[in-house]
Amino acid sequence: MNAPQAIAAPDRTKFIGGSDIGAILGISPWKTAVDLWLDKIQPPKENGGNAAAKRRGSRLEPYIADMIESEHGMPIARRNERYIDPEVSFFACEIDAENTAGENVEIKTVHPFKAKEWGAEDTDALPIHYVAQTQWGLGITGRDKCHVFALIGDDLRRYLVERDDETITAMRERAAAFWTTYVLAKLRPPIDYAHSRAQEALRRLYPGTDGSVIEATAMHEHWRAVLHTAEDMRDKYQGVIDGARAHLLAEMGSSARLVFADGKEYRRKLISKKACVIQQPATTYIDFRLTNTKD
Repeated sequence: MNAPQAIAAPDRTKFIGGSDIGAILGISPWKTAVDLWLDKIQPPKENGGNAAAKRRGSRLEPYIADMIESEHGMPIARRNERYIDPEVSFFACEIDAENTAGENVEIKTVHPFKAKEWGAEDTDALPIHYVAQTQWGLGITGRDKCHVFALIGDDLRRYLVERDDETITAMRERAAAFWTTYVLAKLRPPIDYAHSRAQEALRRLYPGTDGSVIEATAMHEHWRAVLHTAEDMRDKYQGVIDGARAHLLAEMGSSARLVFADGKEYRRKLISKKACVIQQPATTYIDFRLTNTKD
């Protein structure tokens, strides 16, 4: 395999990068394939919120790189290197850092609420969309290992993803097909209606109305019935949920914890919130949730 070519910041509309591959595979929590397609053919304008988030991430990276060297004894040789694939001109990647052994290093900042998505350290038990991103980078750089460091609160966790040629080949085939079939042809990919961001993608596709009217077909009648049935079931099951919750709270009375033999427990405590300047009155409520006994 030829060596990858280092480049300056690429025009993201001209490449498929590591942050794109998850959307192509349908595993990205942030983008659907339609979102990615729109990004390539009509990129959204950068807004202040996005720019601010990127600046915060950029400020943290040098700090985390120092932690990698001091806490994990891994010297960092270079940071923020970008490469074009040596074989496919529209494949590219950006590597957060490279160590002195010539291995890829990726840096992630993780909200504590997302910590449960990360498994045991020194394994590849990280969220699947990050595994895809690291394998994409290994495919382009031709390297065998990617060390992933996740800062969760004040805890810097270390993970290791090793090159998987079968996975890399499959991803590259999917990416090439996406580029040729949809981006170059400017043909919209299928909508993943089950994706959590499907409605956001539809709002990007159809941001306004043109005043036209369409007549409902049998298919429209079908999905209307599905929607109404699901809404009715949701309302009925919400009543079951509320009733079961009330039973448990009544049994607990004033107790703080209800412990189960399987290691789970319900915790109950009084939460008080002060009034705030936007004329919201002070409130109190009971926080009731299932958690692990050892937490």
